[in-house]
Amino acid sequence: MLSLTIAGVPADSSVAALAVPAGAEVHVVLASGGHWFGHGFSHVQPYPLETGSIVNPRFAVNNIQCPIWMCSAGYVLFADTTTLLDVRLNADGDGLLAIRAEEPFTLRLFHAATLPEAQRALVSTLGWPPPAPPLGDALFCTWTQYPRTLTQARVLDFARQIRARGYPATTLIIDDRWESAFGELTFSADFPDPAALLRALRALDFDTWLWVTPFVNEEAATFADLERRQLLVPAKDGGAARFTWWGGTAGLVDLTNPAGRAWFTDRLRALQALGAAGFKVDGGDFKYQPDPDGAMWHAWQGHSGYSDALLATVEAVAPGRCETRTAWLSQRRQVLWREGGKDSHWGLDNGLRAMITLALHLGLLGYDIVMPDMIPGRVQTLASDFPLPSDELMVRWTEATTFFPLMQFSYAPWNYAPATEAVVRAYAQLHKALEPYLTAEAAGRTAPLLRPLWYDAPDDPRLYPVADAWLLGRDLLVAPVTTPGAETRDIPLPPGAWIDAWTGAPVSGDLTAYPAPCPGIPLFVRAGREELRALLTPALAAIPRGTVPGGVTTTTYRAGLDREISVTG
Repeated sequence: MLSLTIAGVPADSSVAALAVPAGAEVHVVLASGGHWFGHGFSHVQPYPLETGSIVNPRFAVNNIQCPIWMCSAGYVLFADTTTLLDVRLNADGDGLLAIRAEEPFTLRLFHAATLPEAQRALVSTLGWPPPAPPLGDALFCTWTQYPRTLTQARVLDFARQIRARGYPATTLIIDDRWESAFGELTFSADFPDPAALLRALRALDFDTWLWVTPFVNEEAATFADLERRQLLVPAKDGGAARFTWWGGTAGLVDLTNPAGRAWFTDRLRALQALGAAGFKVDGGDFKYQPDPDGAMWHAWQGHSGYSDALLATVEAVAPGRCETRTAWLSQRRQVLWREGGKDSHWGLDNGLRAMITLALHLGLLGYDIVMPDMIPGRVQTLASDFPLPSDELMVRWTEATTFFPLMQFSYAPWNYAPATEAVVRAYAQLHKALEPYLTAEAAGRTAPLLRPLWYDAPDDPRLYPVADAWLLGRDLLVAPVTTPGAETRDIPLPPGAWIDAWTGAPVSGDLTAYPAPCPGIPLFVRAGREELRALLTPALAAIPRGTVPGGVTTTTYRAGLDREISVTG
C-alpha cells in the first residue's frame, strides 16, 4: 500500500479521488511505491525520479510538464488542477514527494496490478491517443543555422541544400525573426515576396511551417489596436498587462476571449492562404504571461490553463501540422510534442542524456509522439562562447534521435566533414526506412510509441532503473551511447529472444560490454519480426561502423546570435 498523507493525516490510497484543501501538503513516501516516473521537464532530468531531486515551489507549465507521478507499485497520482503547485521530490534526499497548492484541488488515483495497467487507465481519461501524424521524414528548422539572421534568400538556399543532399524531409520550419515585429504575424522586409518563397518551397516538395507566439510586442503595429480592443490581456489599472520575455516587452493575446481567439485565428488562416502549411508554437509558459495579480483575463484558466487554450486555437487551424514545446494536460491534442531546447553536451543537465530521460517520462505521460529538440541541441544560440559540438556528439545525437518517433535537424549536417555528414544522412534515411513500422505501431496504439524497457515486462525489476535505452514500438530496442569515447556498453534485454539488427546474431539476457562503435548504436529486433529486420538491414548496411573518432570537431560554423554571415549563408 502506498504511504500517503494529507496535512499529516493518513489517506486511503485505494480510493479514486481525494480532496486536498487549500494549503494542505500531500506527502508520499517514495520507497513505498518503488521506482517513480512522470512530472515532465526538469533542467536536470533524473530517471527514475527518485534517483535525483526536483524542487519547484512554482510548478506551473514550463515546457511540457504534467502534475502526474506514477510508480512501479502500480499507482498513478494525478493532481487535477491548473493552479500553481509547490512540488518537492526527494528534496535534500528526504525520500518524499510533497505537493501543495494555495487553492483546493482533487488528487486522482489510479491503481492496478501493474504500472502499465494503471498508466493506461490514466491516459484514457485524458483523451489519449490522438491520431498520429505522418512519421518517417525528418523535419528541418532554420533556428540554429540562421538564428535571428533570416532572409528569404537564406531560407531558399537552406531548402535547396536539404534537397540536393538527399535528406528525406518534407517539412521546413521558418523560425524566429521572419516577422516584421513580434505579434504582427506578417513577413518582414527581409522577405520581399513571401508568397513566391512559399511557392518555391512547395515546388521543392516542402510543407512550410512558421514559428508563431501569442506575444505582441509594444513596438508591433498591431499592439495599440489590440490594446484598445482589450484583445490583449488587460491590466487591472488600464491598458494591456505587460510582461517581459526573451524577445522584449509584450502583451499576450487573450485567447480566453472569443474576440482575441478570432483575431489570432484569422492571422493564422491568412498565413495559410499565403502558403504556410503549419505552425511551430512557442510560448504558453506561465513565466511568459502577465502577473495574474495585476491582470484582468476574460476567463482566467489558472496558472497553467492558457497553454492548452493556445494549442486548441492552433490545432483548430492546422491539426497534425503544428508542434510545441509547451503543454499542460493537452495529451488529446493533434500536436507534435517537442522537447524544449537542449544544450549541446552529453549530460543529464539538459544535454543528450536528459533528452532521453525526458522522452521516457513524456511517453508515459501521454506525449509519446515526441520529437527531441534539434540535432545536436541548440549549439551556441544560448551562449555564443559555448563549444561547437564534436563530430562524435553530432553522430551520437543523430543515432539516438533516429529512433524517436520524429527527428529534427537545424544545425546543418553539412557543416561537418563529408564523412561525418554522410553518416548523419544515412541515419536520416534509416529513420525514413522505418516509416511502415512506425505508422503501423502508432495506429490505434494502446501503449506509448516510445516507451521504457519495463513497459512490456512490468514484473522484471532489472528494467525499471534503465535510463539509457528504450523500446520504439513493441519490437525494436534502442541502446544509444551517451558517454564520450565509449565504444561498448551494458544492455539488459527484456525477457525473450532478440536479434542484433547489425549482425543478425541472437542475444538474450544481460549483455556486458557490448560493442557500440561510433557510428554503430546497439539495436535489437524481437525474434520473429523478420519484416522489421528487412526494413533495417539495407539501411544499416549503408552506415560505416566505427569510422567517426572521438575528440575531433570538423565544423567551424558558429551558431551564436551575435555573428554575421554572408547573403547565401
